[in-house]
Amino acid sequence: MKRLSTKPTVYLIDGSNFSLRFWERTGGSRDGLEGWFLQWLSEVSRSGALRASCFRVVFDGPYRSGGAGGSSITVHYSEGETADEMLIERGYFMQTEGIRAIIVTSDNGLRDRAAAEGVKTMTCEAFQALADAELRKESR
Repeated sequence: MKRLSTKPTVYLIDGSNFSLRFWERTGGSRDGLEGWFLQWLSEVSRSGALRASCFRVVFDGPYRSGGAGGSSITVHYSEGETADEMLIERGYFMQTEGIRAIIVTSDNGLRDRAAAEGVKTMTCEAFQALADAELRKESR
């Protein structure tokens, strides 16, 4: 994939997995990781290619404050089930309803389970690289 589609898409994001990409910026605190990630995702959600899309971020564990996203970003916490289960369930439901959805995770097990259900996936690294390219393009 060379660029992100401009078609409306629901990105189901493994928040705990993806936020680890921001480790160097935060010193490693969970709240810091999640905060940096959501700040970056908010910028990305306003980019031209992704303006028509929405983002459902699922973090492992109980609710915690600071999970605000943006108008097209909804943050969920897995509470009593795993984030993986929530992502698979939502991805499968959207796929069966004809909604364009992609699970974004670098967890190979989750990606394999999604593929078995016919749900498209993308690694966090691929999504971040393509999204950062969109941000760079717009800053010119």
